[in-house]
Amino acid sequence: MQTERAASAQRDADPVGQFFTGLAEAGYLATFDRESATLRFDLVDGEAVDRWYIAVHDGSVTVARQRRPAEAIVRVDRAHFAAIVAGRLNAQAALLRGLLTCEGSMAAVMTFQRCLPGSPNSTGRVTPICGETAAAGRRTT
Repeated sequence: MQTERAASAQRDADPVGQFFTGLAEAGYLATFDRESATLRFDLVDGEAVDRWYIAVHDGSVTVARQRRPAEAIVRVDRAHFAAIVAGRLNAQAALLRGLLTCEGSMAAVMTFQRCLPGSPNSTGRVTPICGETAAAGRRTT
Protein backbone atom coordinates (compact mmCIF):
# COMPACT_ATOMS: atom_id res chain seq x y z
CA MET A 1 0.00 0.00 0.00
CA GLN A 2 1.32 3.41 -0.95
CA THR A 3 2.11 5.83 1.89
CA GLU A 4 0.78 9.40 1.92
CA ARG A 5 4.30 10.74 1.33
CA ALA A 6 4.86 8.43 -1.67
CA ALA A 7 1.49 9.38 -3.15
CA SER A 8 2.32 13.06 -2.70
CA ALA A 9 5.72 12.62 -4.37
CA GLN A 10 4.09 10.82 -7.29
CA ARG A 11 1.59 13.67 -7.78
CA ASP A 12 4.40 16.23 -7.62
CA ALA A 13 6.37 14.37 -10.30
CA ASP A 14 3.36 14.20 -12.65
CA PRO A 15 3.75 16.90 -15.33
CA VAL A 16 0.03 16.72 -16.22
CA GLY A 17 -1.07 17.32 -12.63
CA GLN A 18 1.52 20.06 -12.22
CA PHE A 19 0.31 21.79 -15.38
CA PHE A 20 -3.37 21.84 -14.41
CA THR A 21 -2.58 22.69 -10.79
CA GLY A 22 -0.47 25.62 -12.02
CA LEU A 23 -3.37 26.91 -14.11
CA ALA A 24 -5.74 26.62 -11.15
CA GLU A 25 -3.34 28.30 -8.75
CA ALA A 26 -2.72 31.20 -11.14
CA GLY A 27 -6.44 31.97 -11.22
CA TYR A 28 -5.87 34.73 -13.78
CA LEU A 29 -3.70 34.62 -16.90
CA ALA A 30 -3.15 37.79 -18.91
CA THR A 31 -2.76 35.70 -22.06
CA PHE A 32 -6.50 34.91 -21.76
CA ASP A 33 -7.57 38.52 -21.18
CA ARG A 34 -10.80 39.25 -23.09
CA GLU A 35 -11.14 35.55 -23.95
CA SER A 36 -13.81 33.09 -22.85
CA ALA A 37 -13.93 29.36 -23.52
CA THR A 38 -14.62 26.03 -21.88
CA LEU A 39 -12.54 22.96 -22.61
CA ARG A 40 -12.44 19.43 -21.38
CA PHE A 41 -9.36 17.28 -21.68
CA ASP A 42 -9.96 13.53 -21.75
CA LEU A 43 -6.58 11.97 -21.05
CA VAL A 44 -6.54 8.28 -21.93
CA ASP A 45 -4.32 5.89 -19.99
CA GLY A 46 -5.18 2.34 -21.02
CA GLU A 47 -8.75 1.74 -19.90
CA ALA A 48 -8.79 4.79 -17.60
CA VAL A 49 -9.80 8.28 -18.71
CA ASP A 50 -8.72 11.24 -16.59
CA ARG A 51 -10.88 14.32 -17.23
CA TRP A 52 -9.91 17.96 -16.65
CA TYR A 53 -12.43 20.76 -17.20
CA ILE A 54 -11.09 24.27 -17.84
CA ALA A 55 -13.22 27.41 -17.87
CA VAL A 56 -11.74 30.70 -19.03
CA HIS A 57 -13.68 33.92 -18.59
CA ASP A 58 -11.96 37.22 -19.36
CA GLY A 59 -8.60 35.96 -18.12
CA SER A 60 -9.92 34.14 -15.05
CA VAL A 61 -9.19 30.42 -15.15
CA THR A 62 -10.87 27.68 -13.16
CA VAL A 63 -9.90 24.02 -13.28
CA ALA A 64 -11.94 21.03 -12.13
CA ARG A 65 -11.64 17.30 -12.51
CA GLN A 66 -15.10 16.78 -13.95
CA ARG A 67 -16.89 15.32 -16.91
CA ARG A 68 -18.90 18.31 -18.09
CA PRO A 69 -20.03 19.55 -21.48
CA ALA A 70 -17.56 22.03 -22.98
CA GLU A 71 -17.11 24.07 -26.14
CA ALA A 72 -14.17 21.85 -27.03
CA ILE A 73 -13.30 18.34 -25.94
CA VAL A 74 -9.72 17.27 -26.49
CA ARG A 75 -8.92 13.57 -26.35
CA VAL A 76 -5.31 12.49 -26.14
CA ASP A 77 -3.18 9.75 -24.68
CA ARG A 78 -1.93 10.82 -21.24
CA ALA A 79 1.71 10.21 -22.22
CA HIS A 80 1.35 12.44 -25.28
CA PHE A 81 -0.27 15.20 -23.21
CA ALA A 82 2.57 14.92 -20.68
CA ALA A 83 4.98 15.49 -23.58
CA ILE A 84 2.91 18.50 -24.73
CA VAL A 85 2.93 20.20 -21.31
CA ALA A 86 6.65 19.46 -20.96
CA GLY A 87 7.34 21.18 -24.29
CA ARG A 88 8.58 18.00 -25.98
CA LEU A 89 5.60 17.71 -28.35
CA ASN A 90 3.83 20.54 -30.14
CA ALA A 91 0.04 20.42 -29.75
CA GLN A 92 -0.60 21.37 -33.39
CA ALA A 93 1.81 18.69 -34.57
CA ALA A 94 0.05 16.17 -32.32
CA LEU A 95 -3.28 17.17 -33.87
CA LEU A 96 -1.95 16.82 -37.42
CA ARG A 97 -0.42 13.44 -36.60
CA GLY A 98 -3.69 12.16 -35.14
CA LEU A 99 -2.28 11.85 -31.62
CA LEU A 100 -4.76 14.41 -30.35
CA THR A 101 -8.39 14.81 -31.43
CA CYS A 102 -10.69 17.76 -30.90
CA GLU A 103 -14.45 17.79 -30.90
CA GLY A 104 -16.18 21.16 -30.98
CA SER A 105 -14.62 24.59 -31.14
CA MET A 106 -11.14 24.60 -32.62
CA ALA A 107 -10.94 28.30 -31.70
CA ALA A 108 -11.20 27.34 -28.01
CA VAL A 109 -8.35 24.87 -28.43
CA MET A 110 -6.20 27.44 -30.22
CA THR A 111 -6.87 29.94 -27.42
CA PHE A 112 -5.80 27.39 -24.84
CA GLN A 113 -2.59 26.58 -26.73
CA ARG A 114 -1.21 29.98 -25.68
CA CYS A 115 -0.53 28.70 -22.16
CA LEU A 116 1.44 25.67 -23.33
CA PRO A 117 5.22 25.81 -23.05
CA GLY A 118 7.47 26.07 -26.06
CA SER A 119 10.10 23.48 -26.88
CA PRO A 120 13.02 23.12 -24.45
CA ASN A 121 15.26 24.80 -27.04
CA SER A 122 13.07 27.89 -27.43
CA THR A 123 14.42 31.23 -26.25
CA GLY A 124 11.12 32.48 -24.90
CA ARG A 125 7.45 32.80 -25.48
CA VAL A 126 5.94 34.78 -28.28
CA THR A 127 3.54 37.46 -27.15
CA PRO A 128 0.02 36.10 -27.67
CA ILE A 129 -2.13 37.70 -30.34
CA CYS A 130 -5.78 38.20 -29.50
CA GLY A 131 -8.51 38.08 -32.15
CA GLU A 132 -8.92 41.86 -31.91
CA THR A 133 -5.23 42.43 -32.74
CA ALA A 134 -5.36 40.01 -35.67
CA ALA A 135 -8.46 41.73 -37.07
CA ALA A 136 -6.78 45.15 -36.69
CA GLY A 137 -3.80 43.90 -38.73
CA ARG A 138 -6.10 43.13 -41.66
CA ARG A 139 -7.62 46.61 -41.81
CA THR A 140 -6.46 49.01 -44.45
CA THR A 141 -5.95 52.69 -43.72
